[in-house]
Amino acid sequence: METMRLPHRRLWGQLIPVSSPDLPLFRRSARMNAAFINPDSQAVAPPALVNTPIKPLLAFALMGTAILCFSLVDATAKWLTQGYDPWQIVFVSRIVPVLLAMFLAHRETGNAFNLYTRFPKLQILRAALTIPMIWCFFTGLSLMPLAEAITIAFAAPLFITILSRAILGEQIGRRRWSAVALGFAGVLVALRPGFGGLGIGPILILISAFAYALSMVLLRRFAGQEPTHNIFFYSSIGAFVVAGFNSVSIWAQPDAIDWGLLLLVGIWGVFGGYAVIRAYRLGEASMLAPLEYTALIWSVIFDAWLFNLTPIPAVLVGAAIIIGSNVYIAHREHQVRKATAQ
Repeated sequence: METMRLPHRRLWGQLIPVSSPDLPLFRRSARMNAAFINPDSQAVAPPALVNTPIKPLLAFALMGTAILCFSLVDATAKWLTQGYDPWQIVFVSRIVPVLLAMFLAHRETGNAFNLYTRFPKLQILRAALTIPMIWCFFTGLSLMPLAEAITIAFAAPLFITILSRAILGEQIGRRRWSAVALGFAGVLVALRPGFGGLGIGPILILISAFAYALSMVLLRRFAGQEPTHNIFFYSSIGAFVVAGFNSVSIWAQPDAIDWGLLLLVGIWGVFGGYAVIRAYRLGEASMLAPLEYTALIWSVIFDAWLFNLTPIPAVLVGAAIIIGSNVYIAHREHQVRKATAQ
C-alpha cells in the first residue's frame, strides 16, 4: 500500500438536522455528512420543545460554532480528496459516529450492542440513503469549488418540502409551491446549464441533497419513537460498511497527519451536531435557522485560503435566490403552524 501525504497548510496546524421547512437550512454539505450524526435536529423534535428561548446569546454562539464545524468538515473532506478516494474518506470518517452510537447505547442501556429498532425497514432504508448522500457529496466536492457545492446543496430544503407533501401528506400552499419553484430557478442560475456549468460534480451534489432530504423526511415517520443511539447507529453503519468494502482496492496508507484529518471529518461533524442540538434547546428556531446560510461565507473563505478559488457571480446570484426562497418557505410554515396552534 502506498503511503500518501498531502501538502498541509497552516490551517491544520492551528486547528450534521434540519429537515422541516420551518428550519430552512441545510447540511447542506456538512449536514449531509452530519445529518446522520445529528438525530435530535428539529426534523424530529416538536417545535414546542426546542423553541423556548432561555439563553439566546449562547444559542446564537452555539449555532455559529456548529456551522463552522460543518464547514470544516466540508473543507477538510475537499482537501483530502486531493490524495484519497472519497470511499476511503467516507469509511474513516464514519468510525467516529459509529463508536459514538455504541457509547450512547452502553450509557443508555448498559449494552453497547443493544441496537434493537422498532422500525427496521425505515432504519435500513435511511442507512442505505446515507451511502449516496455522503459519497456523492464528497465526490462532488473533489470536482468543484466549495462555494458552488454549498449553494447547490441548499436545494435540500426545497426537496424536503416536496417530499413532505408526497410522503407525509403535509399540505403545501400555493405560496410555498411558488417559493419552491423560485428556489429551483436559483439552482439553475448557479448550475448555468448551457454555459459549461453543468458537469458531473453539480449533479452529484443534487443527488446528495435529494438523498439527504428523503432521509430526513423518513426520519420524521418515527419521530420521538426511537432512542438516540439507534438513530446515530443506523444512520452511520450503512456508509461505514459499504465504504469500508469499497476502500479495500483503492486504499492509500495515510501518514499520521492525514489519519488525524480523516478522523476530524467525523469529529467535527459530531461537535457540530451537538452544538446544533444545544442551540435549538436554548434559542428560537426563527433566530437560529438563518445562521445556516453563513456556511456560504465560510465556503468562500476556505475556497480562497486553501484552494485559491473565487466564486463566480452566477453562483452568488443563485445562492441569493435559493436562500430567499428557503427563508420564505420557513416563514410561511411558521405562520401556518402558529395559526393552527391558535
